[in-house]
Amino acid sequence: MELIIIIIVISILAILTVLLMMKMNIKELEKIALDSELNEIAEKYPSNIEICRTILKKLKNEKVEIEENSKSEATIYIAISNKILIGNMHNSFTRIQTIVHECLHSIQDRKMLIFNFIYSNLYLLYFVITTIFLILNKLPNEMFFTCILLILSFVYYAIRTFLENDAMIKAEYLAKEYMIEQKISSKEEIEKVVQGFKKINDGCIKGTNAQIFVNIMIKVILFNALALIF
Repeated sequence: MELIIIIIVISILAILTVLLMMKMNIKELEKIALDSELNEIAEKYPSNIEICRTILKKLKNEKVEIEENSKSEATIYIAISNKILIGNMHNSFTRIQTIVHECLHSIQDRKMLIFNFIYSNLYLLYFVITTIFLILNKLPNEMFFTCILLILSFVYYAIRTFLENDAMIKAEYLAKEYMIEQKISSKEEIEKVVQGFKKINDGCIKGTNAQIFVNIMIKVILFNALALIF
């Protein structure tokens, strides 16, 4: 029991440390994303689907299916079906970089993308099943299953953060390259938008890494808290 309490305390401290070191100002990011001057510049560019097609052509990956759904808030690349779903981005200038980000996901190592998709689901399934068995008092050794959960969690974290960081870091530069090639905006306008990208990226990279870490630590805390109760 003492060891379980120690794991819970350390997990909580780990979460607090990561949130403190990787804190981001959400209100400031929202303010940047809704900047009227930057949004006016981005409005000059083609539709989301057209931008997506151009970027995919540039990346020599035109086999990706593109679908737009204005009712959805999410813009994601689905590896298993090789499809980019474009959500409602509320005409923010960030739409260019967001679309580029998902296009970059489409050219990442396909084996890793498929593995991430399958592994993520198995990881969640493991957590759900072991938690149910724990509640039903059918788990003989909680510490053994906690150790497995920790190992699975950190493998998940390593793969997921690599894929996200790779796409986020490259997106800024590819988005700038796209805007220059389109010859729609002046150099000054492009530079203003790129500076906006940089500020958004700085916060989002920290936020994404922190969120993934916190999510896996919450699973560890919940599992061990239930072990104390049941």
